[in-house]
Amino acid sequence: MTGRVDRHRRLGLAATVLVLTATTLSMTGSAASAVEATTPTLRLITGTTAADIQLYRNGRYEIHLPLFLASVGGPFEVWAQRPSYDDPVGLQQVVRDTSGDIVESLPTAGVPEPKLGGGLTAFFRTELTRRNGAPLKAATRTFCPAGWNSERIDDTGPPAPRYPTNCWASPFTRGAVWGIDQGWATSVRTTLGRTLRVDPGTYRLTVSIAEAYRTAFGIAPDDAQVTVKATVVDGFAIRQRGTRGTRSSGTPQVEQKALTAAPEVIPPDSALPDIEALPAWGIRVENRSKSGRAFMSFGATAWNAGPGPLVVEGFRDPADTRMNAFQYFYENDVVVGKLAAGELEYDARDGHDHWHFRDFAGYSLLDRDKTKVLDSGKEAFCLAATDPIDLTVPGAEWRPWLTDLGTACGEPGSLWIREVLAAGWGDTYTQYRPGQSFEITDLPNGTYYIQVHANPDGVLLEGSTDNNLALRKIKLHGKPGARWVEVPAYGVIDTENASCGKFC
Repeated sequence: MTGRVDRHRRLGLAATVLVLTATTLSMTGSAASAVEATTPTLRLITGTTAADIQLYRNGRYEIHLPLFLASVGGPFEVWAQRPSYDDPVGLQQVVRDTSGDIVESLPTAGVPEPKLGGGLTAFFRTELTRRNGAPLKAATRTFCPAGWNSERIDDTGPPAPRYPTNCWASPFTRGAVWGIDQGWATSVRTTLGRTLRVDPGTYRLTVSIAEAYRTAFGIAPDDAQVTVKATVVDGFAIRQRGTRGTRSSGTPQVEQKALTAAPEVIPPDSALPDIEALPAWGIRVENRSKSGRAFMSFGATAWNAGPGPLVVEGFRDPADTRMNAFQYFYENDVVVGKLAAGELEYDARDGHDHWHFRDFAGYSLLDRDKTKVLDSGKEAFCLAATDPIDLTVPGAEWRPWLTDLGTACGEPGSLWIREVLAAGWGDTYTQYRPGQSFEITDLPNGTYYIQVHANPDGVLLEGSTDNNLALRKIKLHGKPGARWVEVPAYGVIDTENASCGKFC
């Protein structure tokens, strides 16, 4: 997201979301009726075919493997309770119907005693083997099935996680509730013990759910284990190079089941956002003495005039390298519409390293006759509220980083991302990188216009498209090696100080 202006926070996965009521999408909007519930179970999902293990001094190491545990057949929920301070902690699975009412409580036999301050004891086993299967090292790990660092795998569940975010407890805690919502998966951390001493090279890494839990929760064999190629590398050398290792995305070796999703629903007009383009600003010329080339950079903002928030979510089947994008529409924190909105792709370039939505805005340079001369290569975005534009419009969020659904731009192995632009706010990017700024080396002096085009392909549904174009008049001056730009005021707004001449 290089070029982002005025970023004051790091956007996390569902860390600042509202806890919303689960909603079932339907053409009528009526609540789903309670039906007989099936017993939910679990499934391991990975978004990669390969992991890297970075080794450091004294046997320290880091495993980079995007791995998630998802609920199957409904919200997976367990209660850990201690009847008294003289009793051990017991575990039972709670089954709810579609209205959220508890319909059954199932004791879990044969599993280790859970830790109220930790979770399910010895839930995962991680094993590193040579490529021929010869074992090298293995370790077990306690697992907390909670809502922190979660991702959506489809939209059949609530828009935000509802279960506690962690498995913390005091010494005198009596009972805990842990769970994974329907349509969600929680991140899994793996370990091979305190230290690891192996040579750099290629191995196999297997993560599996312990047999006792497979039996207790009815987990299918194919859902209980993931095996990937693991490349062991020198982590210190990687840090010195400033790279992140060999993470990749692709088809995992474990066959994954098809992911379901709610149907598309046309929203009411009252839930639509309105994406408006604003004139370019921060316009500068860079003259490069060595190459003799000249580039014009600029900032551009598109904002949401409301009343609805702009919400785009991407879902990736583990077999795909792109995400299918959908636009969601909300009223009173309830989903009232859903439409397909193209694709998202992962941008692995330095300074980006996240998933991009391609169709939010486009930038062009026009000549005096308003005929296109150049296009900016900037074509993909991770949406977020960077600038308040008009907090008096209907539906405006005054504190979007605390009250909106939360932008999450993801990592290479992510299965889901969410991008949000709250009503009243703009998303500003500066175009100064090669391919994004305009090369003006051979352009003659004269009058031009920078065009900002919001929603250029009409992929997003919005209240009006009459405000999707904005032009900023400029004048190019100078000679090769000393080009400069004059930027007249826009109404009473003089963003560039038009009198600064060649220093602009």
